[in-house]
Amino acid sequence: MLVGLGPGSHDHLTARARAAIAEADTIIGYVTYIRLVADLLEGKEVIKKSMTEELDRAIESLERARQGKKVALISSGDAGVYGMAGPTFEVLFQA
Repeated sequence: MLVGLGPGSHDHLTARARAAIAEADTIIGYVTYIRLVADLLEGKEVIKKSMTEELDRAIESLERARQGKKVALISSGDAGVYGMAGPTFEVLFQA
């Protein structure tokens, strides 16, 4: 699941984003974005990547999903606008 965090405040996190995080076994994202939702991640596998590792995040998400994990790939803002949707689709189309 691609999960957009909105403008970056817990007050703006949608109910669907919260639910996606709750449903996931594994959370993957840029370390700064992971910190924004750290209180929602107890008991989950958390994979933190650096800012320039967008494709690595997408590849790791695909690999975990293929292993049967429910993955939440965390993105800032809207995942489809300057977010992780582009790199994720790039990886999926090459898979």
